[in-house]
Amino acid sequence: MRVAPLTTLSRTGGTVVPFSAIGNTLVKETPDDARIAPRRRVLKAGVAASNDRHITVACTVRDVSATGARLRTDSSLSIPDTFELIIEVDGLEANCEVIWRKGSEVGARFLGAPRIVAAKRTQVINPLTPPKAPTLRRSAPGTSADSRSTSSVLHRGRS
Repeated sequence: MRVAPLTTLSRTGGTVVPFSAIGNTLVKETPDDARIAPRRRVLKAGVAASNDRHITVACTVRDVSATGARLRTDSSLSIPDTFELIIEVDGLEANCEVIWRKGSEVGARFLGAPRIVAAKRTQVINPLTPPKAPTLRRSAPGTSADSRSTSSVLHRGRS
């Protein structure tokens, strides 16, 4: 099977979108992008709190940048127009304003610089290791406590 060189392939359909890298973040290089700061994709638990933290709505933080965040909730209408975003794992607290709502997602803009406080909990990721599988092999004599206690019981019975 012969494949035509890439230079002779026609470009029908599709769009080439240029990206640039800032650290480990990809940023789309289009003039119509309204974002001022690059965003970072995350998956963290958050809380949208209002009324002096008396009313809270659990949410998932999907994207975060220096100027705002994208949140996902059960219903975008449950988040008030202004609220305080709390991400306990990072110790981040920020006053926010809703910019857009689409389905269960909310785009929020930080009204000021986010505050970094002591993290209320830590994220611990441990590898899952399967438990040691049981074996039918006997251990060597005198190596386990069970075999020693069994042999001492047998010797006691003979005397």
